Amino acid sequence: MRCPPTVAIAHAPVARPRALVALLFLGTLLAAAPASAQVMRCTDARTGKVTYTDAACDSGAQSREVQPRQSPEELARERAQSQEAAQRMRERLAAEQAAAQEREALEAARQEREARRVPSTTDYAASPACASARRALEAVAGRSSATLEDSARLDAAQRQMELSCLGPEGYARAEAARAQRPQVVVVPQPVWPVRPRPPHRPDRQERPYIKECTSFTCTDSNGKRYPRTGRGSFEER
Repeated sequence: MRCPPTVAIAHAPVARPRALVALLFLGTLLAAAPASAQVMRCTDARTGKVTYTDAACDSGAQSREVQPRQSPEELARERAQSQEAAQRMRERLAAEQAAAQEREALEAARQEREARRVPSTTDYAASPACASARRALEAVAGRSSATLEDSARLDAAQRQMELSCLGPEGYARAEAARAQRPQVVVVPQPVWPVRPRPPHRPDRQERPYIKECTSFTCTDSNGKRYPRTGRGSFEER
């Protein structure tokens, strides 16, 4: 087994406490030493010098076991724990990275929405397209009559003028307001007079009429017989 170099701690005055420096050197030694190595703390009885080694201390030095030798089962358990801790660390870092990316995406989406809400600085009312649409509307309004075709042409010219002079956003607001207004339907009057039909009265009996006649008698719609001519005939009723 390869032994790590012996680490010595001098007693020269330093700014940090002696115990903290010793712990730092001990951590370095433990990290560099093999997992199964035994670490001994050796204190020289004459000078008080402290050294750490994985072998036996020199004669006359006070020794103390810092890390006992570990069994293969203990080494396997520590290795599994180390791997599990490393896996948890990787998962936590991955989750933090995913959360940071999600926050960045949400912030980018919010900035994009804010940019879309910025009102447009284009003056649509002063554009040449608006002036042309106004002239077209005036021309259609001057030639329009009460026919359905002219009404549809006037409505199309009005909508084109709104789109050219208000812009897409203003036109959308005008369409929404137009949809909320009540619709007025004008029914044209017929060109011929219409007489109202009398109400139907199913309880009123219809006047009987001659249904059939023979050489001497006639029978009405109710089944009553009359002489064909002369007194008591159907025409004398």
